[in-house]
Amino acid sequence: MIESLLVLFIFIGIAALFPLAYGAVYRTEEKLDPERKAEWELFVLQLRKELYLSRTLSIAEDELTIVHDSDTITLQIFNEGIRRRVNGKGHEMILQEVSFFQFYPCSSSLCVEAAFKNGEKEQAKFHIFNGGT
Repeated sequence: MIESLLVLFIFIGIAALFPLAYGAVYRTEEKLDPERKAEWELFVLQLRKELYLSRTLSIAEDELTIVHDSDTITLQIFNEGIRRRVNGKGHEMILQEVSFFQFYPCSSSLCVEAAFKNGEKEQAKFHIFNGGT
């Protein structure tokens, strides 16, 4: 009888710890979403490089066109992401699961805002080097 009560108390103690352990794991997993941040950082680095090498650029709310020496690179909203096309060809998704995205000029710079489906929001500001409009 005493053994049964002891086993019952141990079981209740362990069962009471499950929600605490699950909550701790869920919060840790929620904070650790490095893939989205890394994807945004790669997008910013690539866009900075392309703007630096550009001759001209055209800014629209949902599309950015960058002209290099012989290539025209277009970044545009496509379904739930941002795709990159070179000379009107290709389909390289460079950002995914985007709920809102906007290019706009701000003073002598290009500003980019993005909101992802998981609620994260990101912004970037790029200086326009070669007199792009």
